[in-house]
Amino acid sequence: MRQMARIVVTAVLGLLLLVPAQGAQAAGQELWRECRVCHMVTAPDGTVLERGGRSAPNLYGIAGRPAGADPGFRRYSEAMQAAGRDGLVWTRENFVDYLRNTDAFLSRFSGDPDTRGHMNASLGEGAGALFDYLESLSR
Repeated sequence: MRQMARIVVTAVLGLLLLVPAQGAQAAGQELWRECRVCHMVTAPDGTVLERGGRSAPNLYGIAGRPAGADPGFRRYSEAMQAAGRDGLVWTRENFVDYLRNTDAFLSRFSGDPDTRGHMNASLGEGAGALFDYLESLSR
């Protein structure tokens, strides 16, 4: 009887932990709709995980990738390329800060108040969920 109770408790706890994760996954997927106008998520083998535009970098493998480092994208701003050369890596924290105000982020990173990138979008809320969603696609 005790063994059965442990199994039930473990199963219930597992489900309780899964529900918030699914909620965050859904939130990130919903936010993706705004990004897909310019970005896509395509695996190295060509599998399209999220359809989208080609006017911006592929976001497959964004987590842990240096800035300006999608080999299939050739139109990075000089500011983004310089940030990558100077060590900017896309962590969850950097991604969230970047999406809050892209030019301000690049200016802070470079130390040059006149630094500008090419991305004109911003996301005040939910960038962390979006990062988590993109990271989940890249596993």
